Amino acid sequence: MTLNHGEKPIAAAVRDQAIAWFTLAQSGCMSAAEQRHLEHWRQADNEHERAWQRLASIPASLSQRADLLADPLLRQVARQSHYSDLDRRKALKVLVGFGLLGGLAWQTQRSEWVQGAMADYHTATGERRHHRLADGTELWLNTRSAIDVRFTPEARLVLLRHGEVDILTAADPTRRPLLLSTTDAYLRPLGTRFNVRRDDNVGGTLLTVTQGKVAARAREGGQERVIEAGWQARIAAGTVWDPQPGRAANTAWVDGFLVAERMRLGDFIKELARYRPGILRCDPAIADIRLSGAYPLDDGERILAMLEDSLPVQVQRLTPYWVTVLPATAS
Repeated sequence: MTLNHGEKPIAAAVRDQAIAWFTLAQSGCMSAAEQRHLEHWRQADNEHERAWQRLASIPASLSQRADLLADPLLRQVARQSHYSDLDRRKALKVLVGFGLLGGLAWQTQRSEWVQGAMADYHTATGERRHHRLADGTELWLNTRSAIDVRFTPEARLVLLRHGEVDILTAADPTRRPLLLSTTDAYLRPLGTRFNVRRDDNVGGTLLTVTQGKVAARAREGGQERVIEAGWQARIAAGTVWDPQPGRAANTAWVDGFLVAERMRLGDFIKELARYRPGILRCDPAIADIRLSGAYPLDDGERILAMLEDSLPVQVQRLTPYWVTVLPATAS
């Protein structure tokens, strides 16, 4: 999908109300009066309905497990959630504790669809979006990414829940610092453009600085290190590892390309899989083939065709969502 301007984030208060209502609705014990109250709440404001629809996109396994809320105490918690100050984390914890999240453990960093549903800004598989914040800072979100943004009188805070974001900072009139955090790192840009990726493929947080400087520190503590433009550094296991020369391929996705520079085919397929729904695999027999080139992210089928044209491989499609790259057969 091409890069588009995304919709504005849902206010935290509205999110909290929506989650509380959703918890009650999924409990299976909503009264007729509460159902009317919910409909009135949804119709009272477009933001209410948008928040509700965001939650309604959660997998159908939720509704199939609503009978797990049979316990009277659990029903009482669910009923009271929209009247109390139960925050969204506690409400989701209620859902997970009742088994309503399809067996997922209560670890939001391991549950991307929960994070996406709750995040201020998020992208689906294969989607890339651009956002301009109130202070003029620009964000580009890559596929399967989610961030929260909080502006306070003291600071401008960005939390990268998962995925990848490219940021062009803007000067704040009130001189508030811009701070970005992940599960591994605290990053403090010093007037700059930089890229941050957090997923299992990079094994921690990968910071790439393209302009200016970024001060990086591990969440567990330790010494802060300043990463200069043209360099990248990985933050993992409580350490900011030694900077390495930055790779232009790290940020090529902003312009719509997946760039390979003498890249293993197995690693290339793993990267391409981030942009495609379903399963995309590479046969180990050809995983060490090297390739170079710039491939258009908006046409995944074209990329697979390019691989077949340029390498001794063939693409096997069991279904449109189960694809394997195999060694080419002799003709």
